Amino acid sequence: MFERFNKGEVVDKKKEAKRYNVSSKTIQRDIKEIRIYFSTIYHEVNTKIIYSEKENGYILKRDQYDWINSQEILGLSKILLESRAFSEKEMNVLIEKLIKQTVPDQRKHIKKIINNEYYHYYPPKHEELLLDKIWDLSQAVRKNKIVQFKYSKVNSSNFVNRKVTPLGLMFSEYYFYLIAQRIEDKYDYKIPYRLDRIKNYKVLEENFKVPYKERFKEGEFRKRVQFMTPGKLMKIKFKFWGRSIQAVLDRLPTAKIIKKQEKEVYIVEAEVYGQGIKMWLLSQGQYLEVLEPKEFRKEMKETVKKMYNNY
Repeated sequence: MFERFNKGEVVDKKKEAKRYNVSSKTIQRDIKEIRIYFSTIYHEVNTKIIYSEKENGYILKRDQYDWINSQEILGLSKILLESRAFSEKEMNVLIEKLIKQTVPDQRKHIKKIINNEYYHYYPPKHEELLLDKIWDLSQAVRKNKIVQFKYSKVNSSNFVNRKVTPLGLMFSEYYFYLIAQRIEDKYDYKIPYRLDRIKNYKVLEENFKVPYKERFKEGEFRKRVQFMTPGKLMKIKFKFWGRSIQAVLDRLPTAKIIKKQEKEVYIVEAEVYGQGIKMWLLSQGQYLEVLEPKEFRKEMKETVKKMYNNY
């Protein structure tokens, strides 16, 4: 009954007595015990079991702002499927667990809405199980524990040994990343390691110290990085006259319009990491021109020439 209350189902005292072959008084006592449990465990939020004349049974009433509802579960399910972050096995488990948090009638509705995406889900090629790895490495980040592992680089079947200080975990463009610094590096250079390429990882007992003011801030890093390819941090200025300046500002959180010219032409400035931003800028084709810094403008021009020569 506790599980069914949690899922939003209606509990009818007479039906429950018949289901378990006990008296109605026994069911009433059980409901009382569950009511006491909820009032004790969830005393900080408005949660209680009441009798609903409309539903003709007992229901768990809770503040909608403290509990996930069916609309939110539908939204999260759509985002999960679109992310293509997990293997088919892990995605199935996550989606099924989410849907089971709703009452039966609403489960049918959610499954109908996501059915096509769910049935045709296309997992990442690596087919790695990631949830345990994400948890283990997040613990290493939280406890400031050094991690060692074998890592395979892009387009390589060879593995290199790495010993790192883990700084944070992030998700971007279908993949999870461990943001870390190599122990042997003397300079402050943060490297994104794709989790599916990390093998034989081990969280060591060795600790590392990071002053609070110098702690890694995932949110600030995300604002400036594209495609998890950091490169050199720099300020760029570019002219944009494409279809949606709003899409540019959403894509580059540090971007700001410093001047608007005629016919929806904008001068935009942003603080970003080099290599990743270069990939995005090139994707805008003829609707964008890099203005500063001069060295980066020159690099973009040379890249465009090489692209032209390919055709």
